[in-house]
Amino acid sequence: MTEQLSEKFYTEISSTYSPEHPETFSSIIELNPKHKVYAGHFPNISIAPGVLLIQTIKDILVEKIKKKLLLTEGNNIKFVAVINPNEIKDFQIDFTVKQVDDTLDVSANYTNRGNSFTKFKGKFKIVQ
Repeated sequence: MTEQLSEKFYTEISSTYSPEHPETFSSIIELNPKHKVYAGHFPNISIAPGVLLIQTIKDILVEKIKKKLLLTEGNNIKFVAVINPNEIKDFQIDFTVKQVDDTLDVSANYTNRGNSFTKFKGKFKIVQ
């Protein structure tokens, strides 16, 4: 089996997630600056690809709720500042999650020391 691109892209250091209150939580992650994606994105100036930042949001949600998810809508995604994991590799991702039937309305924000880097608002469908 081949390695998924998002594997080893980050490590979750801690989380405030609670199954009793899944609506708001934070995760602290550390990006892996040696991940193979940086060889092509871009050589000598590593920049975290937006698609993997969004995949990280999905991966954390899947791990917390223990259900498969499908991104169905990314109606507001902003890459506010470039993320170079050789300069800054630890981030807090603040989640707000509202479940309506089989859909999660999700807001997630990447920050480091009060500075915003990525803002996401979208929907994930719970798939069985």
